Amino acid sequence: MTDYVDEDETGRTVEDLLDDAPDECDAVARLYSWSTNFDAGTGPMTLFLDLIGWSEEHIGEALYPLGKASLGYMELDKLAAALSAYADRPQDVREYVDALLEAEGRE
Repeated sequence: MTDYVDEDETGRTVEDLLDDAPDECDAVARLYSWSTNFDAGTGPMTLFLDLIGWSEEHIGEALYPLGKASLGYMELDKLAAALSAYADRPQDVREYVDALLEAEGRE
């Protein structure tokens, strides 16, 4: 497992985490980056968070508006790759997602 917090305990930035994603989390980093092209809560990263149970665990409900879903083939491809990474290494991906969202909250 990777430690995503610097020694000074301030944590890394989203940009740092995206630029230096571990191999097993690269697909998640690409999905997160692609999702910045969407309005908050409507991108494929939000659906990913719902599908892996992160939203329910941390917020108490699903966040992605399924009734208004409009993901194209690029988004679905990136989502599928991220889900495959999660299936292969769920603990590592969860820790990486936690670090990304924590860093996002600090920015």
